[in-house]
Amino acid sequence: MNLPDSQIAVTLFNLREYCQNESDLDCTLDKLCEIGYNAVQVSAIPLEPAVIKKQLDKHGLFCCATHDGLAMIKDDTKKLIDKMHTLECDFVALGAPPMEYIKEKEKFDELVAIFNEKSLELQAEGIKLGYHNHHFEFTHIEPHKTALELFYERTDAKRVFSELDVHWVQRGGANPETWIRKLNGRISVIHFKDFAVIDMNPVFCEIGEGNLEWDKILQACRDTNVRWYSIEQDTPFPGRDIFESMKISFNNLKAMGVK
Repeated sequence: MNLPDSQIAVTLFNLREYCQNESDLDCTLDKLCEIGYNAVQVSAIPLEPAVIKKQLDKHGLFCCATHDGLAMIKDDTKKLIDKMHTLECDFVALGAPPMEYIKEKEKFDELVAIFNEKSLELQAEGIKLGYHNHHFEFTHIEPHKTALELFYERTDAKRVFSELDVHWVQRGGANPETWIRKLNGRISVIHFKDFAVIDMNPVFCEIGEGNLEWDKILQACRDTNVRWYSIEQDTPFPGRDIFESMKISFNNLKAMGVK
C-alpha cells in the first residue's frame, strides 16, 4: 500500500463494536472512506492480520500503527513481527501496561528493560516500538518525577518511541504542547482526542469540540515533525453516534489546516 499524503488517521479502537467480524469491518471501513480517511490504526480488532489486511487493501486504506499488549510484545515477539509485516506497518505501541507496572517500582523497572530489549529486536525488522500513555503515568513514583518522565529518561531515545495521547496528558494534569516538544524526535504517531466537561465530569469529545488548545498542539506537532495524527475517542459523546463523531473530528482537523 502506498503511503498516503494525508496526516490524519483513525484508531479502530473507537469503532471496535463495529469490527468484530469481517463483514462488519468491511462496512465500517466503507463508512470511514466516505468520510475521507486514508489511514487507520489497527487496535482491538479480533480478526487475523491477513483478514484485516485484505479489507484494508480492498478499501485503499494504509495501516499507520497498531496497538498490542505487553504479553505479545514481551513473549510473542515473532508473532508480533509477522503481524506487522502482514499489515505492512512499521509502528506498534503498547496500548497500556498492567497497572502493577506503574504502581510497583520493580515492575516499572522491568517495563523499562522490556522496552529497551524488545525495541532492539523490532528495530532489526524495521519496526518502531512505542508507548501509549494514559493519565495514570502522571503519578509521581519518585519525588518530583512522574512515571512517564522516568520511562522516557530510562529508555533508549533512538529505539523507544512515544504515541503521546494529548487528552490523557491533559487529564493527567500536564500540558500536551510541552510534552510534544519534550519528546521531539520520538513521536511519529500521536493520539488526538479532545476533552470536555459536562455536569462537572470530564468526557471524551470530538477534536475541536472541547477545551484543548489545538492551535498550540498542532504547531508543536509541526515543529517536531510528527507524521501521523491518529484520532481516538474512547466512548461516544452523549447523544451522538460514534461515526458522526469520527466525521466531526476529521472535518475539524481539515478546517484547522491539517492535510
